Amino acid sequence: MHKISSSEDLKNQIKELEMRSKRQEAVLKEGLKSTGESIKQTLKPANLLKSGLETVRHTPSMKTTAINTFIGLAAGYITRRFIIGKSANIFKKTLGFAVQAGITKMVHNKLPEWQHRASAFVAKKNNLKSLK
Repeated sequence: MHKISSSEDLKNQIKELEMRSKRQEAVLKEGLKSTGESIKQTLKPANLLKSGLETVRHTPSMKTTAINTFIGLAAGYITRRFIIGKSANIFKKTLGFAVQAGITKMVHNKLPEWQHRASAFVAKKNNLKSLK
């Protein structure tokens, strides 16, 4: 920038600054637009689910917890189906849901212990076979 000595220089400088301001505004709008599009893509339900599954897949403890939870839910559901059957009785249905919740929680909590016992049993069997 140079010193402004006349009104003509002032008008030219103002025009130049206005044009610079418009260019910067256009660049900012374009950047904001592209950022908004990337945020839209990130927040789509399918992309959220995909990134969540990737996180679970790459985190061993989360994978184990997810598997244990799934097994617990499946055990609870199967138990409820056995109790309710094809009955329309509201008491049976309520009892079935209560038993499902209890079985799901019990299996989810006890599964690591059962896995440990099973692996110890298999290891014991393998050691006995190798000694023969």
